[in-house]
Amino acid sequence: MRTTILIFFAIAPAAWACGSSDDPRWDGATDVTTDAPVDGITDPAADVPVDTVAWGVRLHGTVWGPNRMFPVSGAVVAAYTDMPDPIPEYRYCEWCVELPSGVPNTVSGPDGSFELQVPAGLDYHLAVQKGQFRRIRDYSAPGTPGDQDLPEDMTTLPNIKDPGIGDMIPNIALVYGDYDAIQDVLGKAGIGAVDGSYSFEWGSEVDVFDVFDNSDGADPHGENLDNLLLHPERMMYYHVIFFACSYNAIFEFMENATIQENLREYVRGGGKLYVSDYAYTVADMPWTEFVWFDDPLHGGCQENRFPDGCNHGPPFDAPSRSPSQGLSDWLLAVDPDATESDLGLAEFTTRENWDTIGELFSSYVGDDFEGLPVYMSPTVWVEGTWNYEAEDVPDPDAWDYDTYHPFTVSWPWGCGRVLFTTYHTVGDTTGGKHPGFLTQELILWYLIMEIQVCQETELI
Repeated sequence: MRTTILIFFAIAPAAWACGSSDDPRWDGATDVTTDAPVDGITDPAADVPVDTVAWGVRLHGTVWGPNRMFPVSGAVVAAYTDMPDPIPEYRYCEWCVELPSGVPNTVSGPDGSFELQVPAGLDYHLAVQKGQFRRIRDYSAPGTPGDQDLPEDMTTLPNIKDPGIGDMIPNIALVYGDYDAIQDVLGKAGIGAVDGSYSFEWGSEVDVFDVFDNSDGADPHGENLDNLLLHPERMMYYHVIFFACSYNAIFEFMENATIQENLREYVRGGGKLYVSDYAYTVADMPWTEFVWFDDPLHGGCQENRFPDGCNHGPPFDAPSRSPSQGLSDWLLAVDPDATESDLGLAEFTTRENWDTIGELFSSYVGDDFEGLPVYMSPTVWVEGTWNYEAEDVPDPDAWDYDTYHPFTVSWPWGCGRVLFTTYHTVGDTTGGKHPGFLTQELILWYLIMEIQVCQETELI
């Protein structure tokens, strides 16, 4: 049953449903079926295997994110003759498995473009997918060979869930906070809505995503947070849970051992957590072994207790880069604010970094299916310098402005993932009140889709 569920979700070329855009088997927008025939498909006219006939129709297009706000790299485009299985309506283990034989497929390049070749004259269910974002549309290939541009509405990932027409988005829970307005980033992509000032329109989240309140009470939104964290069966419904930055004293609930265990089990079973800056205890206290937080301004901090001086501030804007080639390639293709380093990596500025990561450690992430323990280090997606203003550091002349430190990291736990970022996602305490996306807001979209891609190492 496990294989049947997983086989259609995060498919990739070379008949593998796994990996990321950093996977060496991936070749940008190159269609792997171009040079290697796919078994199991016959030419309807000649009734002979496809490896003895020429491919018929070459499809071209660009995969767009929700609301057509940005191109999507590493998205799978596949032409099914039978409708693929539905994505489960709950968090689930998504391992990398082989595709069924005979499904033409390719992966979008850094700029979202792709080319897919299919036999002429057949009817398909054309699926475009990244993580749990998926759009399926019926497509009839012309009976004569040639090139065809696909309309953008077929290759744009949806912003609402409508299984009846083939649209799927993740089940999202937003733990609302006072500061990091992640809801603004969702709303600008049409997951909800924003007003004329690009602030989220509360009420537009209804039937799109769920909100749980973790504010100081001055401007509350959503349900009581206990309705989520004290009810594991409720948590299981969500593919991803966002914990936005809020006033640090509000996170006292993380001292609750039951809540810590509920979060561990949620992730172990395939859930994804996105945690930003002052919410760091949500990532740190259940998983003490991966990240060492520091407070270089005040001589260090004591972790894994509450309240904790590791939430220290003041914020700083920093020269930053992505050591991930896949993320760098995408930013360089789509973000005008990113520049290319001598190493081919994307360089940019991150705004409002509030916390500081001192060191990362390789730690236990689960057992493989032979019962052997697996250890991994966190993946660093964004790194930058501790670029405090001179008046904020103990000795400006001696301060290290050159060393790069982790800003955004993730690690697996069982078959889910935890992602933490030291900066406000929206780059401003007052919210994402600007048109379009800052670099760090684009990075949120890249990572939320990327951490939902299947895992090649199967952990229990």
